Amino acid sequence: IFLAIAFAWSIWWSMAAGNAFSSVGTAIVFLFLVSYYWTHQVLQNTVHVTVAGVVGTWWFAPEEASSFWSTSLNESFVRSTTYSFGSICLGSLLVAIVQALRQLHHMLRDNEEFNFLVCIVDCILGCIENILEYLNKWAYIY
Repeated sequence: IFLAIAFAWSIWWSMAAGNAFSSVGTAIVFLFLVSYYWTHQVLQNTVHVTVAGVVGTWWFAPEEASSFWSTSLNESFVRSTTYSFGSICLGSLLVAIVQALRQLHHMLRDNEEFNFLVCIVDCILGCIENILEYLNKWAYIY
């Protein structure tokens, strides 16, 4: 279901934002990119938290997670979309901002005068993105 939502969001976003990039400024493009990446991160992390909840239930109470569509799946999904949703959204926003900065950086890197500086900025943004994603995965589970 989340894969279908992500695919539909990508199609809708591409159609809505495709023509807008040429007529608006860099700040609006950045906000469009943040909205795109944020939605995908929220969907991805909601699935991650739901799966972690089901695995945790299976590990500590195997009788509750013994069937294909057990109550642990519904309970984990409800927990991830209610109690944990604020944390999911905040962590996803941090990663989405870094991803949008990286994409904007790739779009604007045509200036060849500062290749060394462009490389350093790309490396720093990549490191920050990887660190945030790693910390988010552990923060959501614990």
